[in-house]
Amino acid sequence: MSDPTPASFFAIVSNAADGDLAVFRVDASTGHIEHVARHPAGEAAMPMALSAGGTMLHAATRAAKRTIVTYSVDSGTGDLTRLRTTSIASSLAYLSLTPSGAWLLGASYGEHSVSLYRAADIHANAQVEPFQVIEGIEHAHSIVASADGRFAYVASLGSDTVSCFAIVERAADARLELVQKIRVEAGFGPRHLRFSPDGKTLYVSSEFRATVAVFARDTEAGTLTARSVAPRAPVLAHLHDGRARPLVAGTAGTAGAQVDPSTLIWAADIQITPDGHFIFVAERTTSRLIGYRVTDNGSLDYAGYTDTETQPRGFRIDPSGRFLVACGEQSTHVAVYAIDAESGALALLSRCEGGRGANWVEIIPQTPPIRRATSAQPTH
Repeated sequence: MSDPTPASFFAIVSNAADGDLAVFRVDASTGHIEHVARHPAGEAAMPMALSAGGTMLHAATRAAKRTIVTYSVDSGTGDLTRLRTTSIASSLAYLSLTPSGAWLLGASYGEHSVSLYRAADIHANAQVEPFQVIEGIEHAHSIVASADGRFAYVASLGSDTVSCFAIVERAADARLELVQKIRVEAGFGPRHLRFSPDGKTLYVSSEFRATVAVFARDTEAGTLTARSVAPRAPVLAHLHDGRARPLVAGTAGTAGAQVDPSTLIWAADIQITPDGHFIFVAERTTSRLIGYRVTDNGSLDYAGYTDTETQPRGFRIDPSGRFLVACGEQSTHVAVYAIDAESGALALLSRCEGGRGANWVEIIPQTPPIRRATSAQPTH
């Protein structure tokens, strides 16, 4: 039996400068992207978290008024219905959900902390306090939960560490309890995290080198073991290792001089294909997507690069693994690429006008419209 035709899908992009979420539809038969709608969110709308079933979407805003905006999602039409705007205290660089949808996890880069929120509180209240805040995580940049909901992993860009926390749930309560803190090489700058499809490997992107650290993961204990680090892409050989942003003259390694950002690597998001064969990293200084191939022994080989939208911060691969959707912070377009299943090479299929300050992408497979039953008509 042949595989079913992959579903078309909706891509939701947060636009920080415009303060909204833009919805696009991508046709799975052609890769053509078209604009569907834009929905107000709030100033500096950035990270988003989509529920496992794709029915609920949370977006965090990071301006003076910090909020989490919650929407219901219609997977048939791509329509977003705004349900509530909830004020929070922290500026969140990363937002994610536990698989059950019961808890929201947030990482605050500027406040060096991670927070745990009860989703039910977000849904019901205009202002909430986190259930728990863990401080002292220098430049915390991301936090993700394992597929079984038992562990959360945090990347600390400032301390070159990745931490594992147990998610301990008791009735309506939950806590994050430290299991392990593991170091990466000094100057690596761990930023975003992604699990392999089987959950046995954790991949960590380097903001400062645009490489990827590979960790074996004990799925029972949650602990990590360092395995390897991908080679630096040759196409970035002319750049120096990056540094924590914002760049400040006189900080370590700058010798008191102003740093030219165009000479530094500045990587961002990491994504993996559903089959686990290819990994991509966004590099913002060169506006490129860097590809890596997962070898038989689990290490990563450089697989090539693709020029993309200017200053790509976020991108996403659709569930079929055939398409990659990318946006750029300094671009007003969203692009769709075909992913070659054998080589991992990207081929541009279509572009569409988007918004300003685009920085995050979520994807929702389109479901068939509900057919309403028609009542039988009397005969005469």
